[in-house]
Amino acid sequence: MVGFALAVLLAALHPIGPAELPSELLIRRGDTLSLAKDCVWILIEPVRHSYGNMIPGGAPAGLGVDPLGYVSRTLGTDEHLIVPDEGVFYLGTSLPDSLPRDTAWFVEPPNLEFSGRMVQIAVRTDDSYIGFLMELINTPFIMAPRLTPGGSHQADSRLGTDCAALAVYGRRRMGYRVEYLGPSGILRYLDSLESGQFSPGSPSGIELYMNGDGKAMPVGAGGLSPGDILHFGSQVSVFYRDCGVSGLLDADDLVIQSWFDGPHICVLRENGFFPRPLRVYRWRE
Repeated sequence: MVGFALAVLLAALHPIGPAELPSELLIRRGDTLSLAKDCVWILIEPVRHSYGNMIPGGAPAGLGVDPLGYVSRTLGTDEHLIVPDEGVFYLGTSLPDSLPRDTAWFVEPPNLEFSGRMVQIAVRTDDSYIGFLMELINTPFIMAPRLTPGGSHQADSRLGTDCAALAVYGRRRMGYRVEYLGPSGILRYLDSLESGQFSPGSPSGIELYMNGDGKAMPVGAGGLSPGDILHFGSQVSVFYRDCGVSGLLDADDLVIQSWFDGPHICVLRENGFFPRPLRVYRWRE
């Protein structure tokens, strides 16, 4: 866990004070923050939910910007704050008394709504592609992510993502120039690992993903690796871990994806697109 003791606001390698809060802190799991005792601190966290930028009358082409929900609470002066191992949350001070304590709704991230008085903190597990994806693990699902009124893409602002935007976000955080496109659009950045589709079958009662010739999709040497893309046509998931039959893609392997109420890790059989056929890809270097 990332621990917070009430002292001087300080991230490992990031000394700052309450009068000069930066807009964001991008830290690794295990870094420690401390909060100044002489300030009243507010913790704000995103509401996990499904949102849709399809507000009638919006622009362009009928799209609007759906306000996102946040819950907030005041921290006690002697409170030891424990936050998730990874993901996004916000800390601020000197915020208006009118800020709702049940649910507040913003179209910009809270650190921009309260510029200079609130910092967005994003925790990643490490500097790998999967590690960067984990920065968004507790943010909401947003159908049709788009630019906010301030001109930032919602995924880059770490407001939330849809399935393809989550996959793209990790590559952009690694420094690659990849556009935010839908499931079909990102194919221009991918190379096929195996031709044809793979569907779950049940030889000997085990649900392996096999192609039309009955070949199972390998995992590991010569096959899928963590960070590869499982493409269901209208949905993409990122392969996370081989947890079922060792060395073969099956329904008990883990993926990371944005669907339902936001980015999460789940087994393939529960990802919402099982047992649809899939194709397998790898990001092009």
